[in-house]
Amino acid sequence: MADGLLLTRRERLRLFWVKLAAGLGPTLALVLAAALTGGGAVAVAIAILGVLCGLAIATSARRPRGALVGGVVLAAALLALQLVVAWFASHPIQKD
Repeated sequence: MADGLLLTRRERLRLFWVKLAAGLGPTLALVLAAALTGGGAVAVAIAILGVLCGLAIATSARRPRGALVGGVVLAAALLALQLVVAWFASHPIQKD
């Protein structure tokens, strides 16, 4: 892996798109799963937060593999966040 100094503009652009796809792919798969299971508003919330964080991951990762790992971690964190929110919303103490 080179440091990027000798890459052409086209190679840098291709590398950026690969990292962007790797960083956003897992989050967009989670958005699709949420939308297909009937969570329209949840899918939109995951999409907005996931795309913003995924863009930050993709632009700061040095390699596509790092962007992919960051994207998977982000998708797992967003799923955990949605599970915690759903648990709090359906907790028996709140049923009064």
